[in-house]
Amino acid sequence: MAEGLYARLVPDDLLTRFAIDPQTLKGPEGTRLVRITAPADKPWARVEVRSSTEDRDPALLVDVEMSARSVPALAFVQITNPRAARYGIDRDPEGTRHPLRHRVAQRGRGDPRPERWARARAGEARPHHAPKVLEAMDGFCRLMGTELYLIEPLFYHSAILYERHGCGYLLGREVMEAIHDGFAVDGPLAAGLDGSSPFRLPAAADTVRGRSWALHDGLAPSAWGGVKMYRVAGRPAGISTFPGGIY
Repeated sequence: MAEGLYARLVPDDLLTRFAIDPQTLKGPEGTRLVRITAPADKPWARVEVRSSTEDRDPALLVDVEMSARSVPALAFVQITNPRAARYGIDRDPEGTRHPLRHRVAQRGRGDPRPERWARARAGEARPHHAPKVLEAMDGFCRLMGTELYLIEPLFYHSAILYERHGCGYLLGREVMEAIHDGFAVDGPLAAGLDGSSPFRLPAAADTVRGRSWALHDGLAPSAWGGVKMYRVAGRPAGISTFPGGIY
């Protein structure tokens, strides 16, 4: 019963793309490609989707949890292309692999490795997949009897992506607006785009990803944090803290 509910978090087009049977969650070769972890005694669940059992990383990873006030929360989303080049930025210079949340906590620690810059140039996010994940979460929440859920964006670019798909701010809108003002001409964040690293080129102020990488590189360690969002299916919040910004 619970597994069938959490399977609704997988967008239909992803099941079609990988030829996954929505009932058995198996691929064409009869192997299970959707992994659901939902401990009965925990307020969270994780859904992982792979295109093949040989994939090192899931193409989609979704963490959901129930907040203290019993409001569903989309706690974490990771979307990758299993066929794309892998740059290894999930490992530190010593080769130890760290979860993304740990890497977020380590932002601004100055990792100069060339693969980090290559990953930035390749594009960290895949914004065209976000609407499908949010729509799947909409349907999941309706089955639970609610249309509102919370979202915690771990990066600046995630928050912009979510707001462009109808999400509003429960906390932190002032943080987002201050960042936008900071990247304006003569703003304090724009002044830090001095070319001292590949992530701090002046042109970074003009794009969502450029700003996000600069912030992650430690441009202003205290500039990002405390942002909590929400989404109500069918009721877009209509907020834009970076109007006209190119993703």
